[in-house]
Amino acid sequence: MEAAGRKPVTPQPGVLLDTHVLLWSLNGARKVSQRLIGVVNSERPVFFSAVSIVEIAIKSQRGTLPDMGDLVPHLQLAGFVELTLDSASAQEMSRFGGLARHDPFDRMLVGQAAAHKLNFETADHTLLSLGMPFIYDATQ
Repeated sequence: MEAAGRKPVTPQPGVLLDTHVLLWSLNGARKVSQRLIGVVNSERPVFFSAVSIVEIAIKSQRGTLPDMGDLVPHLQLAGFVELTLDSASAQEMSRFGGLARHDPFDRMLVGQAAAHKLNFETADHTLLSLGMPFIYDATQ
């Protein structure tokens, strides 16, 4: 029951981090904004996607990223929550026709954020230019 005169507190949506933002967060990179640091340190759930794990593994195998080893336990210890790719997220990708030729990992991540009503933190200019209210610039 609410106290008289008090407005109900609306919970803030969770946050899904784009792969590069996830890596920046783990490495303490200065590219991440103070606003995002505050979000990560808040009570809001912060998610990493299984899609990001696939992307990191592929880029590690190609040599464009160092071998990250068994990354998932480190993410979980840091308080991040895993988000799997489900069919609702896959279907949601079709809403973003402007991304048809964009990186497929980014398209999947945006679909996940939209399907699960999460804010999405990225520094990707193409994604930010979509003008979607749930996509935030992780550097600002």
